[in-house]
Amino acid sequence: MALLGSFLTVWATIVHDDGSAAAQFMILLAIPATGFAATFRAVGWARGMVAVAMMQLALGALTLTAPITATIPGEIARAIVATTVLTGFWLVSAAFFVRAARADAPQTERA
Repeated sequence: MALLGSFLTVWATIVHDDGSAAAQFMILLAIPATGFAATFRAVGWARGMVAVAMMQLALGALTLTAPITATIPGEIARAIVATTVLTGFWLVSAAFFVRAARADAPQTERA
């Protein structure tokens, strides 16, 4: 899911070049940084994906409140949809990493 979200971010940035490309790519650069900080463990990746989702929401809020957004017809709806979809991808990725972390956790023996 994280790879699909990354692909969609790159694709949408190329197709709809509205000047926010730098901010979108900074979000993508945060993904490997969180993995590195988490020593590439699933539980750390889950936290990182939640952080990336928060960054995506912040960027969406900045986009929605930008004065130029209101002047372009349909831009507010597009920004809401893009923010919702991409944030959803990051949160679903976090859920998958949580599931993987639980699967990797040592099982306690039951008597």
